[in-house]
Amino acid sequence: MRVLLFGANGQLGSDITRLWNDEDIALTTATRHDADVTDAAAVTAAVEGARPDVVINTTAFHNLPVCEQDPETCFRVNVIGGWNVARAAAAAGAAVVQFSTDYVFEGTKGSPYLEDDARRSVNVYGAAKIATEDVVRQANAEHLVVRVSGLYGLAGSAGKGGNFVETMLRLAREGNPINVVADQTTAPTNTAEIAEALLPLVREGARGTIHVAAGEGCSWHAFAGAIFEIAGVSPELHEVTTEQLGGPVKRPLYSVLGTSRGVRMRHWREGLERYMREKHG
Repeated sequence: MRVLLFGANGQLGSDITRLWNDEDIALTTATRHDADVTDAAAVTAAVEGARPDVVINTTAFHNLPVCEQDPETCFRVNVIGGWNVARAAAAAGAAVVQFSTDYVFEGTKGSPYLEDDARRSVNVYGAAKIATEDVVRQANAEHLVVRVSGLYGLAGSAGKGGNFVETMLRLAREGNPINVVADQTTAPTNTAEIAEALLPLVREGARGTIHVAAGEGCSWHAFAGAIFEIAGVSPELHEVTTEQLGGPVKRPLYSVLGTSRGVRMRHWREGLERYMREKHG
């Protein structure tokens, strides 16, 4: 099977590249420098050159404050980019895998969101990803939409200057009190775990919408506490509410992803322990 991967140098894309050691998969990778997904001609050329059976799009514009300030860029990269990739894949007779987010949900359900739950975003990024899902489904009948949450990986996020784990460890080294929200619950997920869970889905030709996220959920405050415990450091960590923290972006207060499709992931702490071993020994 020939697979073309867009966004190969991002957090998730780099882990797919690093971990997909399957003799039946011929993986071709493309970075933004190779083919900007907002450039339809460049995307088409990349797909035609790779002659893939499956095209995976891991690219995203997901700096939430910037998305609120610049929705045009947010929609262009996410929606138009997703459309370009899905359409080029369809024209080449290939399936498409498009990544989405827990932020397509408003966060009021109070229990894990399943694949068929109604979507309603509370911010620009979530709205853009809802639109991305829809145009991908329209452009390519052979699609797999994979929703993920709270990503962190060895490569870090270029758009956010790292990831939550490294940010917490940096703040701990600086020695100042650390305030982390305790009323936002999600399922922080190691991108290595997602990369490994994705491989059998692609190999088996899964279609439709599937949630691939760490098992259980936790607040960002609890996640920060686990990071410090595993790292063996004890900074001054305080619980705050979303209202107390403030900021320009509204976020869902509960966005844990469950699944009715059988993709069961390990508990979030196991993914974090793996990350800490691989990143920090």
